[in-house]
Amino acid sequence: MAPRYALRCLPVLLVFGAIPFRGLAQGDTCTTALQVVSGVYASTGPTSGDAGPGCGAGTNGNWYMYTATFNGAITITSCHPLNNGLQFDTYLKVFSGSCANLTCIGYNDDVGASGQSCSNNLFASFLQVNVTAGQNYYIVWTNTFSSLPFTWELNECEGTAVGATYFDHNNNGTREAGEQHAPVMLLVQPGNHHVYSGNDPYSFCTDMGTHTVTVPTPPLYHNAVPASQSFTIVALGDQATGIDFGFQGIPGIYDGSVSIWAWNPWIGNNTQLHVNYANIGTEDINALLILSLDPILSFVSASVAPASVIGPVVNWDLGTLAPGTSGTINVTVNTPSSVLPNTPVGNGAELVIDESDVNIVDNSDHVTGAATTSFDPNDKQVNEIVITPDDVADQKLLEYTIRFQNTGNAPAVNVVIKDSLDADWDLSTFQMVGASHPFTLTVNDEVAIWTFANIMLPDSSTDLLGSQGSIHYRMAPKTSLLVGDQLTNRADIYFDYNEAVLTNTTVTTVELNTRIAEGSGVSGLYVIPSPSNGLLSIRWADAQLNNAAMSVIDALGRTVYSTRASSASQTRSLDLSFLPAGGYMLRLSSGSAMAWTRFVIQR
Repeated sequence: MAPRYALRCLPVLLVFGAIPFRGLAQGDTCTTALQVVSGVYASTGPTSGDAGPGCGAGTNGNWYMYTATFNGAITITSCHPLNNGLQFDTYLKVFSGSCANLTCIGYNDDVGASGQSCSNNLFASFLQVNVTAGQNYYIVWTNTFSSLPFTWELNECEGTAVGATYFDHNNNGTREAGEQHAPVMLLVQPGNHHVYSGNDPYSFCTDMGTHTVTVPTPPLYHNAVPASQSFTIVALGDQATGIDFGFQGIPGIYDGSVSIWAWNPWIGNNTQLHVNYANIGTEDINALLILSLDPILSFVSASVAPASVIGPVVNWDLGTLAPGTSGTINVTVNTPSSVLPNTPVGNGAELVIDESDVNIVDNSDHVTGAATTSFDPNDKQVNEIVITPDDVADQKLLEYTIRFQNTGNAPAVNVVIKDSLDADWDLSTFQMVGASHPFTLTVNDEVAIWTFANIMLPDSSTDLLGSQGSIHYRMAPKTSLLVGDQLTNRADIYFDYNEAVLTNTTVTTVELNTRIAEGSGVSGLYVIPSPSNGLLSIRWADAQLNNAAMSVIDALGRTVYSTRASSASQTRSLDLSFLPAGGYMLRLSSGSAMAWTRFVIQR
């Protein structure tokens, strides 16, 4: 059987072949069974539903449906490290056929009856089932002896590897209390498979034989100890444990970082900004977080109470942050109804630390947008639509934001985002920045899946602001990209059993360097929207640029359009729809000042 590498995701994945449903509770019966694939799942414990026709005992049941993609064997078990310390007692049944005509394949109470052992719970269950490609199999956990929550695992493979990735603060090679989980990308050989240690502990599926795991990109300023881990799967169902990596820091490094992402300001409504802060150095830092709002916005509230709000400036005293510490603050802002549509809006965040920071570039970040009266609530954005060959060689990280909103007429119990990553990405550089809600993430080679289990996302008619969510991550391209190559990306968003909502496709193109440095951060020069069809709104903060010469420069450094900035106000509209699709530079130049920024035209 071919290897199937898959990171484990605790909540139920509602991604593949979802069944439309509006009546009974999800997972209570065969017809409402939750679709699952190879992975780890969190069961709430069977307290309702039915247990199926015969096939052992039980009156209530949690139902799952698995569709085989190969001819071979699967294993189903509630013996898993995440159940350590739990006093559950599971009972497992498996059926084949259709809901109208179920056939009992087998059932199991305790693992010992199947010839297995479970060190953390003698009352866990285990079944091995031979499967045929294309056939449906129904997995039912009943309340025969218990209705307590537990974790269970379905494997399509011969064995699993389990371990932890953590910050080894005292450099002793052993994980101890207080040493945080470090989510990193792992590389498994043979096969050149990437898996993400998003869970703590992480686990992945593997086939027979000997395998070696490494960490191609450890956390910045840290070394992985050990450098590699090897394990061998000898028999079906083997579990290799202790595949741990501690990250030991280089002493004396002080480095704080901040990132910001947001929804477009909605005129007359509240929207949210998300600010992520982190200590990515190796020493404690004392940090102050400063959010500078666009003057047209007003602060409403934040998920963490600020130390002060003075006009558009909001401060948080974060105190002492240990290495590896990070957090996200969700900030609600209001856009007045008097703001005109397409007005450019910019917000910035800065992390100020008492210590001498080794890299001040990542201590600030900004996000731009346009005030709007309507928008696509499920979309994807990238921070750069043009990168240069030098950016490729330096593996410049591109930042992506996926935004979602429940526009139905009832709360969304689970939200799943599936992102098929472009083959031109270097997966070892993947970094998760933050999200608006708690989530689990799996990255299996070129597919990333975020699961917001039991998110209970309100519908937009009931709670407009609460119906919205977002995620933010970054990754670098492979160094093999050439001029003209494009990085394309799109996400599929699933709300419970509904069909996937498809986002727009983002495009980042490798183009020649125009040798003009970005200057919008200083001058407040913004082009909105970008990408666009060529109809643009321009805004600048520096009054010295009023009546400046305005030039549009293409990717080859040629001036393709020129005019003058407005002398009456610090805004200007342009119609560049006659230009071909691609990346451009806008430059404003007067005798005393100059500013430039990039934008893209996309058909």
